[in-house]
Order: sequence, then structure tokens, then C-alpha cells
Amino acid sequence: MSLRSSSRSGLATVVGWVLVLVVGWMLLRIFIGTLFWMLRGVVLVAVLVGLLLLYLTLKAPDDD
Repeated sequence: MSLRSSSRSGLATVVGWVLVLVVGWMLLRIFIGTLFWMLRGVVLVAVLVGLLLLYLTLKAPDDD
């Protein structure tokens, strides 16, 4: 095996791992972004329900 084919093989391995890392990073960011999007939606709904309950509590007539 010559030095040239050995270095090409090593370079191909490095390029392959870089591709795997880049694709993995992109998939991880998509997954984490989806989780944060879902969490933000839950927080938004909770805030809206809380504000609605507060409004209804303040709007209700006194029990006196």
C-alpha cells in the first residue's frame, strides 16, 4: 500500500466522520428546537388559561 492511497483512505475517513457529525448536529438541533417549540406552546396556553381565570374571578359579582 503506497503512502498516497493510505493518506487518501485516512482523509476519506476524516471526511466521513465530519459528514456524520454535521448531520447529527443538524438532527439534534431540529429535535431540541421541536422540544422548545412544544414547551413554548404549553407555556403560552397556561398563561392564557391563567389570565382567563383571573379575569373571570375579578369579573364575578361579590358574594356579600
